[in-house]
Amino acid sequence: MTILEKKTIFPVSRIHNPMLLEAWLEDGEIKDAYISDTLYRGFEQILVGRSSMDMPYYTQRICGICSSAHAITSALAVEKALGMQVPSNGLLIRNLILASDFIQNHIRHLYLYALPDYFRGPDLAPFIPHSESDLRLSNQENTALTEHYFKAIEVARAAHAAFAVFGGKAPHGHGIVPGGASTDVDADKVSRYRGYILEVLSFLDNVLLPDVDLIIKRYPDYVELGQGSGNFMSSGGFLSPEGTGLFSQGVVLRGDRENFNEKYVTEDVTHAWYKPHGPLHPTEEDTVPDQSQSKGYTWVKSPRYRGQAIEVGPLARAILNKEKVIGYGALARIWARSLEIKKIAQATQIWLDRLEPGSATLNRKIGQNSGVSVGLHEAMRGLLGHWVSIKEGRVRHYQIITPSAFNFGARDESGTRSVGESALLGLKVKSEDLKEAGRIIRSFDPCFSCSVHIIDGEKIRALRIPI
Repeated sequence: MTILEKKTIFPVSRIHNPMLLEAWLEDGEIKDAYISDTLYRGFEQILVGRSSMDMPYYTQRICGICSSAHAITSALAVEKALGMQVPSNGLLIRNLILASDFIQNHIRHLYLYALPDYFRGPDLAPFIPHSESDLRLSNQENTALTEHYFKAIEVARAAHAAFAVFGGKAPHGHGIVPGGASTDVDADKVSRYRGYILEVLSFLDNVLLPDVDLIIKRYPDYVELGQGSGNFMSSGGFLSPEGTGLFSQGVVLRGDRENFNEKYVTEDVTHAWYKPHGPLHPTEEDTVPDQSQSKGYTWVKSPRYRGQAIEVGPLARAILNKEKVIGYGALARIWARSLEIKKIAQATQIWLDRLEPGSATLNRKIGQNSGVSVGLHEAMRGLLGHWVSIKEGRVRHYQIITPSAFNFGARDESGTRSVGESALLGLKVKSEDLKEAGRIIRSFDPCFSCSVHIIDGEKIRALRIPI
């Protein structure tokens, strides 16, 4: 009988919120992996009983790096439930707010989280401690990437400044509300926003895209290393007033493409810390925390589409948009994300041109004060869904499924691994710190701040991590 070696990394560094990785190896190859979110919060419970009109404000607090994605998704859910219509100007402003948030997130992820896996910075903070294994860039290239690391912080700040032009402040802006946008359009706002995005576009062409091309040239094996389930999904997003989207909706299951339908989305908690239930649609869920579950190993539930583990994010969006992809592994995800930044930045120029100063941006008229609905939109890391039930203007039920839950949820009732866990299988590991696995995990841009919303204030789980 083969005895596998167990390695535990906690926390996995350079992601949003603590992640625990438990890998089982044989002769340096990962044979099995468990990924766990060890923190929990209470947003789905906090929202019950509150005014439905406040949902974009509350849900933004789920995460500081992708706050506007929650704002627009919750606004869509409330608007559909209450029969609200958004003016064209309001729709375009919401696109501009979310676009700038996408841009700052993607730039920060690439330079602060992902690319440091592939270059060696100086022996100074924030680059220490660092792994010395499998570094393939020259000293000159390492120096250039270090300089670009700090330049990226400035450019990401410019994108956040663009967010604040129409959003009021960043993160957790005030611009996205049910019925449209809370700010007016004038030439000054349009000019300031355009200036910030032109700075971003210059950085993309002259720095970011060449840097990503260099990393792919030096690490060609990681274009395919870290492939997920082979299933991909997008809900679409960034709609124009005519109803067309910058992102296409759709699903690829076992190589076949079909339209996306939210009724096929379920969540299972067999291997998470909740009282057991089989796969349920989010409108049916009433999940109760239970840390005593013997099979549980994470707070992240198991979202599935037609019962399948499915990858979401920039690579999935590129595939469903029928755009060029270079592979399906770690660097293929990073490449798709880098091109997506430019695609979104260029789209903002069109949306700015379509704004009409003086025209309405907000319509607060409601068709009814009760309803059940779902808001769906692509977030930075992939498909985001908010399911809401409203009675007389107050929230009765709220469920959120985030991209990182799709990519890093627990095993389901059949034992099927998440996309992120599957992506680690077969990976050859030479470093003591599982650097190779870190490269795969960070290519998804995981955000565990978003993944868990249930709170149990009476018990705190004590983790015992082997030394």
